[in-house]
Amino acid sequence: MQGSRFWATPEFLAGITSGLLLSIAGAPSPVGFLAYGALVPVLLVLFHPRNLREARPLRLKLLILSFGLSHHLSELYWLLQLDPAATMKYRWLFLPMGLVLLALYMTVFDGIVFWVSAKLRQHYHEQAIWWFPIIWVVVEWLEGSGELGFPWMRLAMTQLHYVPILQVAGIFGELGISWLVAVTNVLLALTWLSLRGEFPRLGRAVLYRWWALVALLLLYGVTLVYGTHTMQALETPVGPGEGLRVGVIQGNVSLMDKFDPARRDSTFIPFTKLSEEAADDGARLVVWPETAVPLDVLRAPRYLMRLQDLVVRKKIYLLTGFPEREVKSDGSLLRYNSSLLMDDAGAVRARYRKMHLLPFGERMPFQRVFPFLGKVDFGQAEWDPGPERTIFEVDGYRFANLICFESIFSGPSRDAVRKGAEILVNMSNDGWFGNTLGPYQHGLMGVMRSAENRVPTVRCSNNGICFFVLASGRVVDQTRLQERTYIVRTLHPSSTSSPYTKWGGLPLALFLLFQAITLAFVSRRPQ
Repeated sequence: MQGSRFWATPEFLAGITSGLLLSIAGAPSPVGFLAYGALVPVLLVLFHPRNLREARPLRLKLLILSFGLSHHLSELYWLLQLDPAATMKYRWLFLPMGLVLLALYMTVFDGIVFWVSAKLRQHYHEQAIWWFPIIWVVVEWLEGSGELGFPWMRLAMTQLHYVPILQVAGIFGELGISWLVAVTNVLLALTWLSLRGEFPRLGRAVLYRWWALVALLLLYGVTLVYGTHTMQALETPVGPGEGLRVGVIQGNVSLMDKFDPARRDSTFIPFTKLSEEAADDGARLVVWPETAVPLDVLRAPRYLMRLQDLVVRKKIYLLTGFPEREVKSDGSLLRYNSSLLMDDAGAVRARYRKMHLLPFGERMPFQRVFPFLGKVDFGQAEWDPGPERTIFEVDGYRFANLICFESIFSGPSRDAVRKGAEILVNMSNDGWFGNTLGPYQHGLMGVMRSAENRVPTVRCSNNGICFFVLASGRVVDQTRLQERTYIVRTLHPSSTSSPYTKWGGLPLALFLLFQAITLAFVSRRPQ
């Protein structure tokens, strides 16, 4: 590093600044607007014309590590505070090690973004900045793919408080909003350069001093006009008296009590009492959280009868999570993270078995290829994946259940809506992470599923947070962490489906392809 201290280098300072700004801007923070300029420091290090003219060496590894580790360690710090009730062995060792490994894993994807950008810079110099939003979005897609997919807190998650902007997701998906934020950073970086007399060229045309700022204002003007119109249309009820009245129960049961057979009443009593109150408040469907019933209730007649008594007395439908067991014909045992719907006559209408399991937390990945991995024990639950998605129905309203981790992916929700679901129900148990940002981050990522598919979402978690999401993506009736309460609201399914539900990622892929082809033809390689 030519004798310079690494912490005083532009790469380190830019990486730390951008990484921390992104973490501060992420949900549930109210200052998501900081994301519009959070990437400007790293963009200036990568593409500043003066650095290129003077052939200053780029400390790429330092830039990658300083950005990635500062961002992901500060964003995921709450993993260190995993509740002592968790079953993980040697948590004092594995929690810090797991946090660092996860941060490094996510930093790999940041490294791909910066490495590809640096390679393009060698060919197109400062013009390569225009490729940055494309690279960012493609890498975010890669990060959420495969058995190790972990699309945690994408760039789009900084925009949750800006409901008109969320309407972009109804066309281009969550990644479309990530593109919007990334291109905003590019245009702000170009505006900054213009104020200092630096004008990166696109083809033969020189950017005028205020071109980037004008383009930014036009981009957001169109987005806000379209978004506001769409938001207002989605938030207008279909008609008086229509809709499904849903009650969400936040029992706030201690994890120490929940799975103790001697303390099962500590679960049933508060959940039953709150359900009765929700029913008195008009709820037709009552939702309990993931594994709210802490045993296979279908094999426990005593507890099954307690549920039946509740639904029959209060004339409600009950959707609850429970751990399910299935013995196959060969004697092997399958274990599912399941949910069931019980009708107002006490009959079990349908069940859903969670399909997308949390790697390392609920199942060791790659067991289909390497079966011996199933014998590795880090204290994970080791569930089996369910076979298919279930569409439930109450009074003619159809809905699908997303259990825990499934809500952070676009695919399961889109698949459910394409199969007829008008409402999404996300149940979880985030009590493991205590009173930290973890439950907020996890819960609010499901908001994007409403914005993408333009359907309401119900969020139910044992210790919080619980809330409803309107079809526009607006969060309402949010509870606080670690309180015993319930919420009730009448949900009105949207009368129209979104372009994203119909076509998935195709519109965004075509848009990015068009942008890439245009840049390839217009950009000129410097002589």
